[in-house]
Amino acid sequence: MVDWEFVAEQFQEYADTDPRHWNSDEGCIYFGEVPVFYQRQDDCFILEAHGEVVELPR
Repeated sequence: MVDWEFVAEQFQEYADTDPRHWNSDEGCIYFGEVPVFYQRQDDCFILEAHGEVVELPR
């Protein structure tokens, strides 16, 4: 199960400010043992894990 609230907070806080970890327009980041795939769009992030897709504003 994915804690989307935690994942959303992390993406919205760090995705545009920490180039060591968030330096690509798409990729995969692990939250615990859960791989979360992401795409960075101009106005949002699209996240996918376990078949669930979530769109977050930037």
